[in-house]
Amino acid sequence: MPPSRPSPTLTPEDIAHLARRAGLPLPEDRLTGVAATVNTIDSVLSALRALPLGDTPPAPVFTAAPRTTHSPGKTS
Repeated sequence: MPPSRPSPTLTPEDIAHLARRAGLPLPEDRLTGVAATVNTIDSVLSALRALPLGDTPPAPVFTAAPRTTHSPGKTS
């Protein structure tokens, strides 16, 4: 995967604009906190995206229990 460029930091004004576009009521006194939260989440996701996972299969491929040839409910 090519390196991703860093996301721009969102300001409270950006959050207000996005909330209006989405039709979401967001009181002005919450804009700073929401912007800080969004920026924190974005930085965590950026760090996860940067991990060198190579050919690691996605998590849904993982099987926690060993496979057996016996099917529950069937009698032999």
